[in-house]
Amino acid sequence: MANTERIFGEDIFFNFIEVPFAEIEQQGNLVSRIKNKTLDGFIMKNVFNKAEVAELNDFLKAMKDGVAMNTPSGKIFPAPFATITNTEERLEGYYDMLGLFDAFKESNQSVGNLASRLDSFFKDVAKNYKVSVPINKIKNKEVAPGTFRMFYPNMGGLHVHCGNLFQAQSMFYYSLIKNDIDMDDQLSYFVVLQQAESGGELTIYDMLWENVKRKESPENNDFVIDDNDKAIYLTEVKNFAVKPQPGDILIFSGGPIWHRVEDIKGNIPRITFGGFLNFSNDNKELYYWS
Repeated sequence: MANTERIFGEDIFFNFIEVPFAEIEQQGNLVSRIKNKTLDGFIMKNVFNKAEVAELNDFLKAMKDGVAMNTPSGKIFPAPFATITNTEERLEGYYDMLGLFDAFKESNQSVGNLASRLDSFFKDVAKNYKVSVPINKIKNKEVAPGTFRMFYPNMGGLHVHCGNLFQAQSMFYYSLIKNDIDMDDQLSYFVVLQQAESGGELTIYDMLWENVKRKESPENNDFVIDDNDKAIYLTEVKNFAVKPQPGDILIFSGGPIWHRVEDIKGNIPRITFGGFLNFSNDNKELYYWS
């Protein structure tokens, strides 16, 4: 495809497309196409209007200090699944924060609207599937449907990764939900609420999990390691950029495709709400979580 405001680079080597929100009723097979590998990702443009995006940003600005969890690149709320380990204390802390998120859905119209609209959106673009949030088998409670993530300027963005890598890094969490979900090649999604002045684009690498399954460390942002124990430096890998605009939703094959969020430049944080999706083992249901 030709370069656009949202998808650009010298060579767009994966099949990413843009779809106007007005066409959503005719696009019920988009997620199935990713499952069937005839599509790698799509941006649904302007799912949320400017007023809805502004209200969500106002909510986040008004959030009290200490509510969101600090991360190396900014803040996140509610707690991400990586905080769940096989200790009761960690599990309780996770659900304390998720309970606060649920309370915000009830008390703040913009957060409640975000949650309900996302659920409707997934059902519209995956019409062949029953759609829900997975249940944590220990607590018999839903996990988080998504997380707000604030990336601050000059804090490094998000290190190169792919979704399949998380299963090894967060084995306990995935063990809580994997009975229902086929965890191979999970999808990634996010809604953009605020773009940075510059930077913050999602870099998509011409590099798949089937050939590259390791990093030297989670923080390494210079190279990954292939199946022959060879370091592959990212500066030598073909890539292109994906940069959804505020109000857009991106869904892509983030499980097998290596990618990263570039460092934020300027004075404005990059803000998203997102998580993951994947299919049930019988391919009848679609789950979304974070």
